[in-house]
Amino acid sequence: MVRLAIGASILCGSALAGMAVERCSKAKAVAGLEKSLPVLQEKVDLGEPIRIVALGSSSVEGTPDMPRDQLFASVMERELARQMLTPVEVVNKGKGGETIPKMVDRIERDVLNLKPDLVVWQLGVNDVLQMDGVDGAIARMEAALETFRKAKLPVVLVDLQVSPLVDRDRDTPVMQAAITEAGKKHGVMHFHRQAIMKRLIETDEAKPSDLVQADGLHMTQLAHFCTGKLLAEQIAGSSVSKPVAISATRIPVR
Repeated sequence: MVRLAIGASILCGSALAGMAVERCSKAKAVAGLEKSLPVLQEKVDLGEPIRIVALGSSSVEGTPDMPRDQLFASVMERELARQMLTPVEVVNKGKGGETIPKMVDRIERDVLNLKPDLVVWQLGVNDVLQMDGVDGAIARMEAALETFRKAKLPVVLVDLQVSPLVDRDRDTPVMQAAITEAGKKHGVMHFHRQAIMKRLIETDEAKPSDLVQADGLHMTQLAHFCTGKLLAEQIAGSSVSKPVAISATRIPVR
C-alpha cells in the first residue's frame, strides 16, 4: 500500500478517504468489547442530543500543530452523529501534561457539573512518564470510577498510546494492566488504544512514524482518526442495535 505524507492537509477524495478507513478497520478486532449503554439508547430512541465529556491530557486537548477538528474527540463526535442519527456534542476537557490525580481533582467542575450522558476518559500516559511508580495514580483512578458509578454516569476508559517514550517506561505495563482490571471490576467500557496502534504496525497498515509525531510521544492525524473512528463505532455499537455505517468525508491520510 502506498503511504501518503501530506502534513496537516485534509483530503476529501473518496479513494483516499476509503484508504484511511480501510487502514483503521484492520485494527477494529482489538478495539475492545461493547457494553450496553441504555442511557444513550434512550436518547437515540427519543431523538434527543447526546452530550459526552472527553476527559484527558494532550491526546484530548491536542498539540499546537494538530488541527482541532482532527483530534480524536472531534472525529468521534462527527462519527457518532453519523452512526447514531442524533445530535452529538463532545465537550473537550483535555489538559496537556495532566496526571490522573490532577484530572480527578477537576471531575466535579469539568465533568459532573456538565451533566453528560457519557465520559470518555483518556488516562495514564503522564503518570507513567512523570512518576516513579503509579500505585497512587491507580488508587485515584479507582476512586474516580466509584464516583462515576454513584453518579450513574457510564465511562469509557481509553488506555495508553504506542510511542517510544511510553513503550520503554517500566510503569507502562503496570498502568495498562490496571486500566484493564479497572474496566472489568467496575463494569465500564475499555477502549484498547495501545492494542489498536500495535495492530496497525504489525499488519503493515502503518509505520510507527505514521502514528507518532517526531517528538516521540503524541499521535499523528492518522492515529487520531483511527482512535476517534473506532471509538465511535464501539460506543454506537453499545447504544443502538444497528448503527448506520456512513463513511466520513474528511479524513487525513498521514
